[in-house]
Amino acid sequence: MPSIILQAIRQNGHMVMRNFQPGMMRGMSTASNTTNIFEAAKAAAASASASSTSTINTAATSNTTTSTAPVTPLASSTSASSHVPIVPNDEVVSQLVNTLMRDGKKARAQRLISDSMKHLSKKIDNNSDPYTVLLEAIETASPLLKLSSTKKGSKVVHVPTALRDRQRRRRAIVWMLDASKKRGEKSFEERFAAEVYDVSQGVSSVLQKKQQIHKQALANRANAQVSYNTQR
Repeated sequence: MPSIILQAIRQNGHMVMRNFQPGMMRGMSTASNTTNIFEAAKAAAASASASSTSTINTAATSNTTTSTAPVTPLASSTSASSHVPIVPNDEVVSQLVNTLMRDGKKARAQRLISDSMKHLSKKIDNNSDPYTVLLEAIETASPLLKLSSTKKGSKVVHVPTALRDRQRRRRAIVWMLDASKKRGEKSFEERFAAEVYDVSQGVSSVLQKKQQIHKQALANRANAQVSYNTQR
């Protein structure tokens, strides 16, 4: 019982102190003081328990009332979700976004690509995925080789060098972005979508640039540096 009273004193200390008045401690012995303290604590605990019970009942009633009210969604949540770009988690698309990104604004680059795919979906068949068309266009425009100039005596020779997959894709992406800047459409999204569509149809200037590099590499194939692995 004393432990319950002490707990009540700790939890409802403000009630106990309010019930105590300076005049209560005057003219009392130590035993009577202790008895009165515990009696006051009991009364404070009882009153605090009654007040807390009424508060809980009031809160439960208010919660029941508010829970029955219909919940209306926030208008800002719908508008905010409409601006979230939906870009697939693909290595090639990620490389395209990083190449297009400026000043670290990756979300803006993703939004531009996402909007470009919406314009591209209007040009292709309904059953085709615009991102599939994009990946095929990048692969089609990717060159196999690059030409680097070097001096051999007094002559400047062009040395063809094979490219890795990521290097091939980067050159294709840069070429497509540069070609889209020269188009007549108003926005970047429309220009890039039209360029991707032209590459997929085989009528883009990017493909002519790729063929030109391959022709030059073939003409300078004698300058290619081939390394042989002699280890067995």
